[in-house]
Amino acid sequence: MSSTVYQIPAWAERVAASLGPGPHVVVTGISPSGNIHVGNLREVLVAEAVANALKARGERVRFVFHADTIDPLRKIAPGVPESFKEYIGHSLSRVPDPEGCHASYADHFLAPFEEALQSMEVDVEVLRSHELYESGFYAGVTREAIEYAGELRNILQEVSGREMPEHWSPYLPRMASGRLGGRVLEHVSEERKVVYVDEDGWEDVSDYAKGEGKLGWRVELAARWKALGATFEPFGKDHTSRGGSTDTADRMAKEVFQYPVPGRYEYEWIQIRGRGAMSSSKGIVLLPRDMLEIMPPGALKRMVLGRDPARALDLDLAEGFPRFMDEYRAETEAYPVPFAHLVTVAQTVPGDTQRATEMLSRGGYKEAARDPEKLRRELAYARNWAERWAPETYRLGVREDLPPEAASLNEEQRTYLGAVAEKIEDEMDGYAVQDLLYGTAVGMGLKPKAAFGAVYTVLLGKKSGPKAGPFVAGLDAGFVRERFGVVSGDTTDGGLEG
Repeated sequence: MSSTVYQIPAWAERVAASLGPGPHVVVTGISPSGNIHVGNLREVLVAEAVANALKARGERVRFVFHADTIDPLRKIAPGVPESFKEYIGHSLSRVPDPEGCHASYADHFLAPFEEALQSMEVDVEVLRSHELYESGFYAGVTREAIEYAGELRNILQEVSGREMPEHWSPYLPRMASGRLGGRVLEHVSEERKVVYVDEDGWEDVSDYAKGEGKLGWRVELAARWKALGATFEPFGKDHTSRGGSTDTADRMAKEVFQYPVPGRYEYEWIQIRGRGAMSSSKGIVLLPRDMLEIMPPGALKRMVLGRDPARALDLDLAEGFPRFMDEYRAETEAYPVPFAHLVTVAQTVPGDTQRATEMLSRGGYKEAARDPEKLRRELAYARNWAERWAPETYRLGVREDLPPEAASLNEEQRTYLGAVAEKIEDEMDGYAVQDLLYGTAVGMGLKPKAAFGAVYTVLLGKKSGPKAGPFVAGLDAGFVRERFGVVSGDTTDGGLEG
């Protein structure tokens, strides 16, 4: 049984209802020409949500991720050696892995994305387009496209407004050089081959039933709808703009391939706050596997989809992240620990789950500490976020020795800490400590901001921090008494004991 909490969103239910009776084939995909980022993940999750909504209606559904591995390499991805320019025009499946860790350039970028989908329990069938072409799966629609090249050319010209060459063909043979291209001269339909001339003027033969070439992108989109029996596919706004790929594919599907246009959902792009829209070519990316190091799979799904994927999403992984995590946990857990508190614990006792359990138990979060394995994961998320994304105010850790910032405290604050030190007792929970800290300040006529600021200063060296009651309660009471006491002048030792 899936461990990911998942609720089908209302927009997905509406889309599913509009698609009519099944069976259904939900398709999504991408060309693995560079890092497959969280923006790309949004498309897959949109498709998954609709597939799940269809299943909930009792429909039979096939959910497919179509990896365009036969696509030509058009530009070098950031981080790939410049020497790889020699492979421009070659199928991604036939370009070597730049780091030598996978079978091809395509798999180098596709494999981590597949692993992330598995971690997120996305139940999708991954198809590689070069394997489909090589197996003859696309032979029928490829022959159809070549036979109706004139009609396809006219549609392409009318929709795009571009004049296409008289010798234009929807099929791109793979030449002896390895590049996709070549001018088609003749179609030998009964043998499922074309005769073409390569870049050097030599004639050769391409067997399209064996994957010795491919259809051009706009034609292939309509052709694969028919070959796969697609009934739904989401698209980003770049594809659905006027004159874009969906405009041409829609007409090609209806007028040439005699296939109904699948249902559609247009999703908006995701951008990283302060950096702009995600783009593999510009190197502005967040990889799903990196996001899974700071949050559980269910939270990543929730964040990427947003309230409505038709709206642009501005990811705030700094100031806004703790609030997002608290909202997610409030909906999915019975006894959630505030994320800011987990961040503090993770930095105070890094890697020590036992001590973290003790801190959480003393702080009033006993229920959350009952599952050590889950707690270990939660602390890892918090620690990773603190190291990579947290603003300076969240980079906390109880100081081993009295912070020099304590010298800035006034006499009233020092007296306050001394009064708290006299009253704090072993085994007080977070609620009791919060009442003690606040009540002592009110009793002395000290403003709470100044009182709590003194607590954070002597423990963290900062003027602010997580909710004080659970935080202080999570520490050893003896240590707190000593630290507060040394500042008030009652003792001489303010070091942190193990």
